[in-house]
Amino acid sequence: MKRFLPLFCGAMMLLPLASCLDDDDKDRYADWKKENEEYALKAEIERNADGTPVYAKVVPDWASGIYVLMKWHNDRSLTADKLVPLDNSTCEVKYLGELIDDTQFDSSFAQVDSVYKTQPYKNIPGFWAALTSMHVGDSVTVVIPWQAAYGSSGSGSKIKPYSTLIFHLKLKGISSYETPQ
Repeated sequence: MKRFLPLFCGAMMLLPLASCLDDDDKDRYADWKKENEEYALKAEIERNADGTPVYAKVVPDWASGIYVLMKWHNDRSLTADKLVPLDNSTCEVKYLGELIDDTQFDSSFAQVDSVYKTQPYKNIPGFWAALTSMHVGDSVTVVIPWQAAYGSSGSGSKIKPYSTLIFHLKLKGISSYETPQ
């Protein structure tokens, strides 16, 4: 028991430092967070020449507190009769992921046939929401605010905390269409 007492005391002394590190991270990323929030807000209010929104705001029914902004690059009437993936359908997607400063952080083009096979629910909430709002054949640009991406923690060394993500997606197919529960 006497051996564990110094370890316990040392751990207790480090607790205040851990909370200070969180504050430092918040301060360190404050400007980045602001830039990312402004980017998403600008995209949300951006208008075409005729006054219509450039991006459609999509709020998933399973998470009313988040949203994504989607801009379709195809005539949606041509894909309207195609399948829309369910949360657990296996989708075939081509994508390119970028940060707001145009830094590319991920791409399906490094994979076999440049196709990423996934089920929507296995991705970050914004990617999931975007996929389940598309028909097979749709091509979109998706702006995913940080709250629907990797949040305040980021992901690895490429995606800083509070990063708004931009994905260029093409839903190529649904290889396994699951039925609703």
